[in-house]
Amino acid sequence: MRRTPLLRPLPAATLAASLLALLPAAPAWASGDMGCYPNATLRQPAYSCGGVPILSPGNDTRINAMLLMTESSKLAQVFPDPKTVPAADLPNRLIVPFLYDFSGWIDIGQKQPDSASDASDASDTTDANSAAGGNGQSSTYADGEGNICRSVASGDKAFNDALNAANALPADDAARLRAARATVAKACAPGGADAAWTKPTGLKSALGQQFATYLDGAQAFYRQDFFPATSAFAGASHSADPWLKEAALYMAGRAQLNAAQANAFSADSTTPERANVTKVSLDAAGTVFRAYLRVYPHGRYAASAAGLQRRIAWLDGNATQQAALYDKAFAHWSPGASNVPLSQLANELDSKLLLASNVDASQIQSPPVLATIDLMRMRAAGDFDSGERKPLMLAELQAQKPRFAGAPALHDYLLAAYHVYVDHKPAEALALLPQSPSTPLDYFALSQQTLRAFALEDSGQAGEARQLWRTLIPLAQYRLQREGLELALAINLEQAGLVSEAFAEDSPVRNAGIRAVLLQHTANADLLRAQAQNQATSGALRDIALYTLLYKEFTRAHYAEFIADLALIPPTPADALKPFALPRVANNDGYACPSAREIAATLQQSPSDPKALNCLAEFVRANPPALGLGEDTSVMLATSPTPASTAAGTAAPPAPATLGSAPSQFQGKAYQRMTSYQSVIAMTQAPADDRAYALYRAINCFAPAGYSECGGNDIAQGTRKRWFNALKSAYPRSKWAQSLKYYW
Repeated sequence: MRRTPLLRPLPAATLAASLLALLPAAPAWASGDMGCYPNATLRQPAYSCGGVPILSPGNDTRINAMLLMTESSKLAQVFPDPKTVPAADLPNRLIVPFLYDFSGWIDIGQKQPDSASDASDASDTTDANSAAGGNGQSSTYADGEGNICRSVASGDKAFNDALNAANALPADDAARLRAARATVAKACAPGGADAAWTKPTGLKSALGQQFATYLDGAQAFYRQDFFPATSAFAGASHSADPWLKEAALYMAGRAQLNAAQANAFSADSTTPERANVTKVSLDAAGTVFRAYLRVYPHGRYAASAAGLQRRIAWLDGNATQQAALYDKAFAHWSPGASNVPLSQLANELDSKLLLASNVDASQIQSPPVLATIDLMRMRAAGDFDSGERKPLMLAELQAQKPRFAGAPALHDYLLAAYHVYVDHKPAEALALLPQSPSTPLDYFALSQQTLRAFALEDSGQAGEARQLWRTLIPLAQYRLQREGLELALAINLEQAGLVSEAFAEDSPVRNAGIRAVLLQHTANADLLRAQAQNQATSGALRDIALYTLLYKEFTRAHYAEFIADLALIPPTPADALKPFALPRVANNDGYACPSAREIAATLQQSPSDPKALNCLAEFVRANPPALGLGEDTSVMLATSPTPASTAAGTAAPPAPATLGSAPSQFQGKAYQRMTSYQSVIAMTQAPADDRAYALYRAINCFAPAGYSECGGNDIAQGTRKRWFNALKSAYPRSKWAQSLKYYW
């Protein structure tokens, strides 16, 4: 289920914002969602805009539905392919969680006044497949919702092809019928509903008359005169011509379906007003489509007819039948035989059933559809959730067992998920899950084993979970499985203080994005130094390791080590490393600074040197703490606020660990520029330029909104006012006093 994220202000340097750079780029959701900050974890108790390749309460319901209802091999149709990520981008991509492009999926707010079905097949080439949406010229078609006239051109071709194939049809009759067919399109022109229609005359054959009857039905259909259209199509369906017989039968059902829903949608409605559905026509449409599928189980319109049955169930408010039909549609989906992409089918399920505010889970008999709803109802409250759903209770889940008689392992999984995500009883979860992974490791088996690993971690068995992650990684064969497992193992290692194992020669953690985060947020100096010189790894990761090593040494007062490690910079350094090799620190405010080496040497000899302190701050102001991945502090990582309660109403545990959230193993405290400025400000005997510049910079840290990105947000506004007055009074002729007009 989609929920529009609540936008909240975030510090500019949070890893949350930088995670967007680590995820595959994707357009915004069709519903207008913005500000996606998915957590860097495989475990998602609350709704997340980043998907994971396991059954999870935090997944979008469409992702869970596809995982539950489709063969694992077919999900390559929709899941991002990690192999398509350019090698240069790999250090900036976690791959999992993944952003999915929802922009081509139906928006639940899209009005559907006369649409034939979410399952209309855009590849069909006849009136028998047009998505009805009212009169007009538009032929747009987006994920099953479209205009009734969109298939006029393709219908021309199909009709004319049928004429060509009808060997018994006189050439003169065929010519008259082609000409008549060309006039059908006029019904879709502006004002075309009132256009006169004359059935072709002078036809010499009975077959020609039958084709003319079909055209009568098509003309009435495009005029939205559905009862005459039904009558004409029914008459044409008795023809001996194979195309005419099949197409007319199908179109009779289409005409009745449109008649049924003609008054079902008000001007501002996105759901049908079922009291206004013409039930007799709806039932007639269902009867015709069932007849069509009996006669033509593999007919040219069979997939579309099956999709129209789903629409009939939706219009009828029959959730039980809807769920059963979706179950069947997903189970039999294939690129060649199905009339919609898999993602579109998932979106149809979402918009027509799962998003319904009045959906009653007790009506759902399909195990995968019910499981999708159950997982959604297990979600903890979070930023992206409006909290409209009714939480799932354990007794209700246990009572569903008879409905999972055909899928007992799925019911066990749901119970185990409840114990992991909701009531936090990992021992009970472990008792419900397979002790060893099945092979091949499909997405359901992966879900079972990842849940088992989560339960092991929650029960204090992190080592056993770590071994399970290692066991699973070689079994991964479907898209995103390995990437998700590597992420889980990396988090486990990081939390256990074993980051170096992720970089061992035989480590299964290969994802460059994961390694980049570990290097920049958790690794100690020895590991960074080793990776900076590791020729077996990529140049980008070596640069990240060396940049991080030098940056942290420089800003955490490891000056001797910093000066020594500058020798690791190659003669022709990458752009990222150039700030450490420049002869001076660039400054646009007229405050000159020497090279980073000279600053470090001065601070090594005199830690309170005012100019060196200012210049250290200048270096940090000009250069990020990490190569595009965010602030170097664990409290800034992309973790969701801990929910106050879970679906069961019990106190929630801390939010799951995310990649980069463990304390850094690098010795020393993370640096903040305000510390240097305050030190220099306190030196009343410091050189005038140095103290004036420190005052100027400290005040500007709070521009323009009173929030400091330099640290020191506990500094009162009155203190900033005193700084401002001191700058203006003590150093009135300095360029910085003259340029500064406000304090914040």
